[in-house]
Amino acid sequence: MAAVLAIDLGGSALKACLFDLEGAALAKASVALAFEEDASGRSEQDPEVWWQALLRAGAKIAREAPDGFAEVTAVAVCGFTRTQVLLGGDGQVLRPAIGFRDSRAQEAADAALSRPDVAAHPRARQLNAYHPLARLLWLKASEPEAWAATQLLLEPKDYLNLRLTGEASSDAISQYWLRQALEGGEASLAEAAGLDRDPLPRILAPAHRVGCVLPNLPRALAPLAGAEVFCGSNDSWAAAAGLGALRPGRAYCISGSSEVLGLLTEAAAEAPGLITIPWGPTLWHTGGPGLNGANALGWIVDLLEPGQRPFDERLDGLLRAPRSAQPLLFHPYLLGERTPFWDRDLRASFLGLGAAHGPGDLVRAVMEGVGFLNRTVLERAERATGQLASEVRLGGGGGRSPAWNQTRANCLGRTLLAAPDVEMGLAGCLALARVGLGLDPDMATAGEAALGKLARIRPERSAQARLDALFALFCETQANVAQVSHRLTAIAAQHPPPAEAAACQGGRRPAP
Repeated sequence: MAAVLAIDLGGSALKACLFDLEGAALAKASVALAFEEDASGRSEQDPEVWWQALLRAGAKIAREAPDGFAEVTAVAVCGFTRTQVLLGGDGQVLRPAIGFRDSRAQEAADAALSRPDVAAHPRARQLNAYHPLARLLWLKASEPEAWAATQLLLEPKDYLNLRLTGEASSDAISQYWLRQALEGGEASLAEAAGLDRDPLPRILAPAHRVGCVLPNLPRALAPLAGAEVFCGSNDSWAAAAGLGALRPGRAYCISGSSEVLGLLTEAAAEAPGLITIPWGPTLWHTGGPGLNGANALGWIVDLLEPGQRPFDERLDGLLRAPRSAQPLLFHPYLLGERTPFWDRDLRASFLGLGAAHGPGDLVRAVMEGVGFLNRTVLERAERATGQLASEVRLGGGGGRSPAWNQTRANCLGRTLLAAPDVEMGLAGCLALARVGLGLDPDMATAGEAALGKLARIRPERSAQARLDALFALFCETQANVAQVSHRLTAIAAQHPPPAEAAACQGGRRPAP
């Protein structure tokens, strides 16, 4: 029986699933990962950790699957993006990968934008700490030896494809921003900003074949030899594909540790703070990734109800507490924010907190705050495109809670279609492999075929007036929250805490 190995490389875990070609899961595995982070804005991960995680996941699947990997005909990988893997001429990793939360390139971006020719460039609008060009400018200035040795820049999933096949490649969706910055030769944004070469590998479509699995891989993966490996793309695109969302007029939300939300349309449109990129020959995506989502809910639940009991049990227990009549508003910027504010110094806030509020009120406010951030992105996308979302498809671990799903639907004022399986990235990889193998004509068809029945969650009319008023206040106070956040950052820089307190600010923590 022919099978597909689907791999979803996330910042906090590598997940893998062996599917038959009809979508039945034969075996699954997950291996936890973590970024190295500190108060300087550094967020890095050693790519070798990803390869070792794949070996461990592969060994587990090989033990559990009836035929191991003997029948695998295709491998498809997706992974987190906005992360730079730097390779030398011999294909060896030069330094830890620069992670998607890394903000050290902000000064490099600011320095480039202080030059009139860069600031005036039509493609400079998106240049910020998370832009790959800013990361490379930072590397060139801060680690010149590493930049001098850099010959190739890959995405995380590209690195796994390279280890599997020996072939270096990437996809047009994941590398869109760097490709845009490099296009135009002497008139390019990269040339104006001072980047002296193009480190990109060959660029393929997501369903294009990279190569075949090499012989003589370590024991767990050795039976994969000869299987076709398809290029894949970033985890958001793959998850949207797994949700069957790759059709015009559909919106999606991937609720992981951070949130990703987008609206799909037939034509491009620009919206303040949102990313507009092509997701197919006639499909445009408007939206983008955040830094805060289920991580905010995890933070408040762990803070109020620590312990070893399952998370869902602790969440449900907190939500059983009575609700205060006094409104409470939460801005969910625990880690700064990307879409739509692109501000590493934004910080979270509770507004209206009073003695009448209990633990359940704080949890509800966090859930609503994330929902309001979703609504901010969705409404900006709809205004820009002139397209109202016919539906919002929800996937990811944040969609496991019926209470939060209802709260999110209420905050958006839209019907949600929630997937029964949280692993939409793996479903998207299966769809990708089916297209690559010629079993389906396109990703939209393949994604819908692989998708199980969606749960329909309609907004509660009784909650709308209150939440609409809170959302208006959420938007009105955003500028004040940003101003206070920046002033707090300035105080921290001018008046650092004692050494023993500062030492507690860094360390190793899980990532989305």
